[in-house]
Amino acid sequence: MKKHRVWAEVNLGQLARNMEFMRARLGPDVKVTVVVKADAYGHGAIPVAKTCLEHGAFMLAVGDSNEAIQLRESGILAPILVLGALIDEELSWVVSYDIRPTIHSVERVPALNDAARRLGRTCKVHVKVDTGLGRLGASPYQALEIARRVAASPHLELEGLSTHLAAASTGDVPFTQRQIRTFQGVLSEIEGMGIRVPYRHAANAAGALAFPETVFNMVRPGASLYGIDPGNLRDQGIPMDPILTLKTQIAFIKGHPEGANIGYNRTYATHRRTRIATLPVGYNDGYPHRLSNQANVVVRGRLAPVAGTVTMDYTTIDVGAIPDARVGDEVVLIGRQGDHQVRAEELARIVGTTPYEIPCQLGRRVRRVYLEG
Repeated sequence: MKKHRVWAEVNLGQLARNMEFMRARLGPDVKVTVVVKADAYGHGAIPVAKTCLEHGAFMLAVGDSNEAIQLRESGILAPILVLGALIDEELSWVVSYDIRPTIHSVERVPALNDAARRLGRTCKVHVKVDTGLGRLGASPYQALEIARRVAASPHLELEGLSTHLAAASTGDVPFTQRQIRTFQGVLSEIEGMGIRVPYRHAANAAGALAFPETVFNMVRPGASLYGIDPGNLRDQGIPMDPILTLKTQIAFIKGHPEGANIGYNRTYATHRRTRIATLPVGYNDGYPHRLSNQANVVVRGRLAPVAGTVTMDYTTIDVGAIPDARVGDEVVLIGRQGDHQVRAEELARIVGTTPYEIPCQLGRRVRRVYLEG
């Protein structure tokens, strides 16, 4: 395989295995809606979406209408749900592209119905209930009114009711159970009004696997399918391995005596005679500046520490303990090589962020290479 300056190998075969595990764990009566927002968390929305659909995904979920339209224009015909709130300019787009919007407020109902009427369409919608996340979604009382108005709108069809769990990955049992009781109460009242709700969804993978009562008849796994642990999967022995390996190669090696300063601001000084390798990857590529002097990479199956400041275009590593390291050697920044593995979760702890952010920040210079293994 041709090497690039920096590239991400995305293993679609592992994604398929993760998807099949999820479907088997949930059972045949539960629909799987795969979250592919933010370019599938940096993995590439179109190839990820197509692979998941081939392996049993029912629906795709995105953050805004532009992401949904990109999927449609790639030839994907499966149902697509916009999870976020719509702005006025998006209403006609979601109707014309047969995209399911999520409604968070009463005011959106007549505007969306008018957009569907003008286009001669019926728009399927989902209503979101805020049960404790406190961000988007209607209050339980408002959700009842939204459902009633949707049911009375000739160009709208209520397809789903959803909520968003706030603390399922932390194992906060009382709060999660309180959210579910609230959601169940809203669902019961809507159905008590004679309004049918085909799909009810509350949980991502962390919620579904830790709290079976959150499953209902549809779940929304996202980062977990890509092998990124939201916080509780590895502890449960869930075998969904990472599908992304971030790689670069050694571009230059230079010998240095003890006490030599490396990089901006003299943050690293060699503590012995050693060799410093320069990698053509930096924070513009999504390798965070805060990994300076903190992270390890893997070269020839051995760990090498980041030595000095991660800059916009380059990162330096100490390969003094790897005497056979050469220019052109493949370097693993995230992923496994030999007996060593660097996980996104490990880098996130160093940076002080969520593991989801690590692949989401991969830059435009990072070439995506898709593998079927």
